[in-house]
Amino acid sequence: MNDDLFARLLDRIYESDCSRLLLKVALSVRLTFNLPEDLILHSDTTSHVLYGDYLPEDGVIPPIDITYENSKQKRNDLKQVETGMVTDGDGLILYSYTMDGNKADCTYNDEVILKLKDIYGHEFSKYIYIADSKLLTGPNFRSLTEGNKPIRFISRIPENFSKKIAEKIRMRALEEDNWVTLGHCCNYPNESESSKYSVFTTEASVYGHPCYIHLYQTSDGEKKTIKAIEKSESSLKKSIETLLKRKFASEPDAIAEINRFTKEHSTDLVYAVLTVQKVETWKRGRAGKNSKPSVLTISWKIICDEIRRNEQIIEGKRRKSSTFALLTNICPDDVSSRDILLHYKGQIKVENNFMLLKKPLLAATIFLEKPERIMALMTMLYFSVLLHGILRVITHIELSKFGTPPKINSNNRPLIRPSSDTMIWILSQFTLVSEDDRFYIESVMPDRNKQTPILFQLTRFDLEYIQ
Repeated sequence: MNDDLFARLLDRIYESDCSRLLLKVALSVRLTFNLPEDLILHSDTTSHVLYGDYLPEDGVIPPIDITYENSKQKRNDLKQVETGMVTDGDGLILYSYTMDGNKADCTYNDEVILKLKDIYGHEFSKYIYIADSKLLTGPNFRSLTEGNKPIRFISRIPENFSKKIAEKIRMRALEEDNWVTLGHCCNYPNESESSKYSVFTTEASVYGHPCYIHLYQTSDGEKKTIKAIEKSESSLKKSIETLLKRKFASEPDAIAEINRFTKEHSTDLVYAVLTVQKVETWKRGRAGKNSKPSVLTISWKIICDEIRRNEQIIEGKRRKSSTFALLTNICPDDVSSRDILLHYKGQIKVENNFMLLKKPLLAATIFLEKPERIMALMTMLYFSVLLHGILRVITHIELSKFGTPPKINSNNRPLIRPSSDTMIWILSQFTLVSEDDRFYIESVMPDRNKQTPILFQLTRFDLEYIQ
């Protein structure tokens, strides 16, 4: 393996159509590993920092635009590309592709919906497409609902979507106070520590199509509100510190600055009570033969009497922090409000894949000479994340067959819903040894040798394969 060989490999991957290549592998995973059908599709995007100029060749249009944009990694000083990922309900990657560095999420959703329609055809109507609030735009909504077999979807409603329908439903729900208790909706890591939910469900017409809005009320809304108040107060105090250091030549100037400052922070959760104070400063004159009299200098400064809570704005924040609305075209008789919530919360599996994708062991930052090779490298990285997902899913399925979780985790702790990283660490404790014409496996820690059969059962490793 050397740079030239690796570069040629990337060129071949690009020439074979990166997204299609990964798709062919991904679609075979459930059949290969005998996994049950999964009709959930989670979709999201992320950005990747790049180094280098990437100057296009004369007359050649690059396949992707490597450019500066609002980086999700907070590195607006560096160029980037974006990638989109679609996974199933288990977090196994189904589709990915590399995009321009300034691709908007709403545009991505429009494009990926068209690609999935092409992949699945009429079967696409069986699936449930789930994405964040950037999915809900007029064009995307029409793409989801057009035709005789509309695509089933779940998404969080943006505040400005469809004439602020989310706020209207929120006010109605609070007024009617007819909530259905769902209780704890997450069993991991500890059900008693997870949030409690209630739901208000109603039918609504969106762009002429019948839909259902599930407004969820969560028990951690007050905690979020308190944190928001503390953050707002801390930010305001920093701004006030700068303001109090200023001096003004006249009282009207100081009052005008108070008015400007108050207007700038009028929507904050807390506000400052500010007043103007006159400051008289005597500058002593020079003594001696040509003495000069003392001079009185008058200026004005701003003082802060106290910081108060803006209760009206806090109440609005509390309502929004404790509630969120999901829009779907799936009838509650087919999928319950609780399952709609659980499906949507499954978006975290995409985020976990992105975190895995960006680990330094894979590729924290990227430099390649050609955009085509970047696209090919991203395909390879996504393939590695797919392998991580397969290991995790298989292990969870096999663990469910044990009455008691086996104690093969670090320090011989029980193995409960391990991540792929945990399984790779456990596997790293074992070594494949060849001796003459035979092979065997031993642990680098002698006391773990007896765990080998359990470990291979969890990973579905065929012991006869190495014989």
